[in-house]
Amino acid sequence: MRALTIGLVLAILTIAPAGALTLGEAKTGFSADRTLIVDGKTYEGRMWTMPGMERHEQNLNGVPAAFVLHSETPLAQLVLPELHTVVEFMLPAELHLFADPRLTRKPIGPETINGIATTKYAIDETVPEGHGTGFLWLSEDGIPMKLDGTFTRTSGRVAHLHWELNHVKLGPQPSSLFQPPHGFSKLPADAMLPLLGLKLKTAHE
Repeated sequence: MRALTIGLVLAILTIAPAGALTLGEAKTGFSADRTLIVDGKTYEGRMWTMPGMERHEQNLNGVPAAFVLHSETPLAQLVLPELHTVVEFMLPAELHLFADPRLTRKPIGPETINGIATTKYAIDETVPEGHGTGFLWLSEDGIPMKLDGTFTRTSGRVAHLHWELNHVKLGPQPSSLFQPPHGFSKLPADAMLPLLGLKLKTAHE
């Protein structure tokens, strides 16, 4: 389920203060095409996952980018290949709902999503940052195949979310995908991200 967290970083980056969010952590390696829709705006990308590691590739305002997550740290890495740069940032607290194990406590029943057997769950949960409602389709291996939901922040701001995976291929993924390239410069988020029209928490905030 962890995949959904970084997937939403890709979208929320452009509408919020940005951040990442995932749904837990898959138990197996896989790759997939990812579609994310936030308030009617569509974000297409590709993702690779191994237990405890995740990579998402996405254009950010026309700039190729890759997000890399490791479960042992709250820091995420934004890799910008054309700029030979890596930016580290903190995952935002308001997205913690999507890693909450309570999301799977209300199963509805089995359903196949894009060729993958899943269980559909109803979501109706509150965290300090807000309230989430909707439905989640999760495979036995913890792959978040689909999500349709709404998150209302304590400020009253509402976001409508749709996430879906296609062309899922199970199996080990190369470890190099989850490490920044050698020789890339590391820059603080406040120095680089404004150039991309983005705002994120830095590693020191």
